[in-house]
Order: sequence, then C-alpha cells, then structure tokens
Amino acid sequence: MRSLAYHRYGNPEQVLQLDHVNDPPAPGPDDVLVRVLSRPVHPGDLLGVAGRYRAPGDTVAVPVGGVRVGFEGMGTIAAVGSAVQAAGRLAPGMRVAFFPGRGAWSERAIVAAEFVTPLPEDVPDERGAQLHVNPLTAQMLLRAAYQADVGPGETQGAMVLTAAGSSVAKMLAALALEEGLPVIGLVRGSAGAAELARLLPTLPVIATDTPDWRERLERALEGRPLRAVFDAIGGALPSELFLRLASGGTLVTYGDMSGEPLSIPALMLPMRDLHIEGVSVGRWAGLPPSQRQQDLQGALYLARRHPALFEVAGSYDLAEVAEAVRHAGQAGKRGTVLLTSNEGTRTAT
Repeated sequence: MRSLAYHRYGNPEQVLQLDHVNDPPAPGPDDVLVRVLSRPVHPGDLLGVAGRYRAPGDTVAVPVGGVRVGFEGMGTIAAVGSAVQAAGRLAPGMRVAFFPGRGAWSERAIVAAEFVTPLPEDVPDERGAQLHVNPLTAQMLLRAAYQADVGPGETQGAMVLTAAGSSVAKMLAALALEEGLPVIGLVRGSAGAAELARLLPTLPVIATDTPDWRERLERALEGRPLRAVFDAIGGALPSELFLRLASGGTLVTYGDMSGEPLSIPALMLPMRDLHIEGVSVGRWAGLPPSQRQQDLQGALYLARRHPALFEVAGSYDLAEVAEAVRHAGQAGKRGTVLLTSNEGTRTAT
C-alpha cells in the first residue's frame, strides 16, 4: 500500500514522502475500511505539514515513522466492522466520501462509520472527494453570519468576504445569496473579479488592486452597517476591514494562508464592542448528530445545485505530490487540486 506521510515539519514539497506500508488492520466494530480513490489538497493539510498548527513553543518532534496526511477523501468500501454490518447503512462496494478520517492520502484508510457518507449516483467522484471540508466550512460560516446579525432586515447588516474567489468563500457567497443576505466579495485583481462575477452574477465583487476600492466598498454597502468580515488570509486587509466594522461587528477568521499576523488596536474591542471569532471545520465532528446530518444534506445540495463550485484545478497521482503541492499554492488557481489513485474515477456527465 502507498501512503503519503511527513517525517519532519517544513516545506510540504520537500518533506512529504511516499511510503510503502502495510495495509491497515481490519476495521473495528464501528469502522469502515475505504479504498481511497481521490483526495483534495487543502490549505489546511499543508499548514499541518509545515508545522503551523503547533502552539508557540511546541518543539515536540514528529513521531517515529512519520504522520499520515489527509482528512478527506472518497473511494469504495473494502470492508466494514461487525456493528456497521449489522446496522446495514454501509456495505462493501459502496461508493462513499468521508471526513474526518486520518491518513486519507493513502490507498487504504480506516474511518469511523458515522463520518462516512454514501455518494448518490448523480454526484461524480471529483465532487464527492470535495463533499465535506469546504461545504461544511461554508455552512458553519453561514451560521456565524446570522450570529453576527447579518440579514435582509432593515435593522440588520451586511457581510464582506476576503479572498472571495476561494472555494469556501464562493460556497459561502452562494448560500448567502440564496438566503437573501447582503454579501460583498473582495478579490485581489480585476481578472478574479470578472471570473467571480461570471460564476455568481448577483454578487457585488470589488478588486482591491484598484485605487478606489474602499469607496466602491462603501457604495456597495448601500448604507447598511458592516456586521461581519470573513477572512482566511490574515495580514493587512482583514486588519483594515476590522476597523470598518460597525459597533458590535465581528471578524470571523477561518484560515491563515498568508502567514501574516493581524494588527488590531486592542482598545477597539472594548470601545466599540468588536469581536474576533474563529471557525474551524476541525470542530464539526463534535457538533450534535442532527446538525451534522443537516450539514451533510446541505453539502449534497451544493454538489448537485452548484457543480461549478467544485471545479478541479488538476489531478495528480500520489507519486506526484510535489507537483500537486506546487499547483495548490499557485496564485490565481481556480478550483481544488486532487490526488488520485491509478484507477479510473467517475466523472461528471
């Protein structure tokens, strides 16, 4: 069995290694063994490999034998545990997606059955491989928008998305627009703005490389208070937007793609009752089962209703991980990079 792992922290292009390891053991009573066919390359995966999820001062070395990479993927069930077999929901041969599951960047992965989703016939493999992390994150962010008092009512406010061309931001924008929420997208350049306007024609999009982008943002708000800013980049832009929030507003962070810190005057929090909150799909598994089931239905809805939001930027074999990582990090990349196995996958028709 082939499996990607890292044996030290650093540049993912250099430290990810393709190992040949033994097949995983038989699944436990509540587990499923998945033969993985496709896995996305998420920014969060690469941040972990780079060691950027470590707490300050944490110098613990990577365990001997390395750490298997990846939490999301799709494939077919190879075997199920005794309790899973008795329940009858999952069976060998079924096409499924899963999250969270450790070692998704392997040819075989053991996953708890409660985190395995059967894939309907009308959801092709490339969408199935992306079914969880991005759509679930978007729905968690949408709930954060409501909590920040974003809404269509006269007394409610608007929301702004930085890096609005990213996969999660596009899904969040699509959901917000469908629910009538006032949302504005910010992108770095005019080309990205044009592409996003084509995909979501009712979304106001502003390129921050234009000198008057701040004035254009103010006009796009149409007098509404700015209640929430959603950011996965970090650095100067969300720091500036934080200061433009209305009193009681919230900066919601869900990533750190730039590696640059926020710079926020501390007094703004108590003086204007501003808030900073974090949303992570890593906490999704701890939500109540009813909420998780609702989110999964929402993910399937996105996959069926908005297939363009699941665009694939490129597909690479496991052995081509360095090329895949480079592609995933390219500025202006459209879509998600997938790592696939050597077997054919079901594509969109």
